[in-house]
Amino acid sequence: MQTICNTIRTKIVVAVGIGMLFLSCEGHLEDLYDNPNAVTNIDDSALFTKAVRSLFQGTADNGSSHFAGMHAHYYVAGSTWRAPDQYGDGHDQDYNRILNDGYSGSIRHIEEVLELTSTSSTPNNVRNALAHIIAVLGYAKVTDAFGDVPYSEGGKGKSQDILLPKYDTQESIYKDMIIRLTNSIAILKTADPAMAYPNSDPIYNNDLGKWVRFANSIRLRLAMRLRYADNDLSQSTVAQCLSDPLMESLEHDAYMIETEGTGNAWYTRRTGFPSIKMSTFLIDQLQSTNDPRLSVFVSQDANGEYSGIVNGLTDQAFGNSNFANLSDMGLALSSPESKLYVMTAAETWLLRAEAALAYDNDPAQANILYRKGIEVSLKQWEVDDTEIIGFMASPTATLSGVNDEEQIGIQMWLALTPNYFEGWSHIRRTGYPVIPVRTSENLSAGATNGIMPSRFNYSSFELGSNSSNVQEAISRQGANKIDTPVWWDKN
Repeated sequence: MQTICNTIRTKIVVAVGIGMLFLSCEGHLEDLYDNPNAVTNIDDSALFTKAVRSLFQGTADNGSSHFAGMHAHYYVAGSTWRAPDQYGDGHDQDYNRILNDGYSGSIRHIEEVLELTSTSSTPNNVRNALAHIIAVLGYAKVTDAFGDVPYSEGGKGKSQDILLPKYDTQESIYKDMIIRLTNSIAILKTADPAMAYPNSDPIYNNDLGKWVRFANSIRLRLAMRLRYADNDLSQSTVAQCLSDPLMESLEHDAYMIETEGTGNAWYTRRTGFPSIKMSTFLIDQLQSTNDPRLSVFVSQDANGEYSGIVNGLTDQAFGNSNFANLSDMGLALSSPESKLYVMTAAETWLLRAEAALAYDNDPAQANILYRKGIEVSLKQWEVDDTEIIGFMASPTATLSGVNDEEQIGIQMWLALTPNYFEGWSHIRRTGYPVIPVRTSENLSAGATNGIMPSRFNYSSFELGSNSSNVQEAISRQGANKIDTPVWWDKN
């Protein structure tokens, strides 16, 4: 009898267990049949913070550190990373990674924020305005790197299931980015900070006044980038920018200190792979003008000297360069706690100086703005007050009236350190500083006949997977080569 009871009890337990398992599986199947892309209860604050962090981390990414920093003649990387310095274009995997990283990082996260903050269930026009600012910075970098890229359909693989996005013209992208910034500025001017990100803003700690200055300064950067491509739009946009607050002091700088992993990525690039050494081109510029930022941007070698390496050396010349013993990147740029910048007050003042010279034909005002840009840049790097006074009294710190555009261009190139990608874009747009064409036998002419590359190529993967859209972009833009200029590059 006891055995029968135990058997019945066991069967009941098994039956109940099977029933519970069935219900559990049924619930799981219902989950599987749900739209995996549907937004349910996602915290857009966390996504916003992640997008912002990705944006800053991108200033030291593959496109910036492996390519742009050497194209712009700030430094030379060792080992296998040196190849782009020779102006070759055999970097298909890198180009694919750069494009993918552009969309999978900041853009992917911020597109989700834009979706969440504009839906009828969770509308928030203040957060949406902030997200548009970050989105503009993300897309600006991608289009500046490649030219025509996915924009209106870009980054929407998850939200709208667009897996083969069309490529928009860079001209249309720039025009729309300026509109987005203009709209965001208008909203943020009168916005309630409580509607923003009180505990999730890694740049300005929810100070919307600083966000307005930031957005307007980005708009000024884009406006001046159009100077030689669409002068009318450039001038009208600059006029708009000058009517709104701009970044002026160090408290307005947009920077982040990386607190995860080993900290600032330039630290590992200096101390480990690929062992970056600073360019002779940069050191010569700083030394020839007694610029106090020399000791900031460049470390002394073992002999207490500032010794650089020439960009573009052939393999044989590089082997004789004593590379390992040359000057490293300065500790202020490449320590774990060093700041990563996406926009600074110094850049903004120098953009205003160029605009005053080009659009207002006012060399006196241009000089005032130029000097302010230099002074703020020196303060950004905590240069001693005595050295600041000395440098500001030098001929370099005053426009001569002869080569004013070049003077402004060189100081902008220096002020953009360590945002080397923007430094490369600045040279492509303005032609300053002048990067000499490589004709010497000890220099590699590469695939560009010795001329600094103008863009990154579309990768073979993109050509294969999204062929019709990429081919349409190539037919508009020109050959898929690194010396094909992007739309705004007229120099």
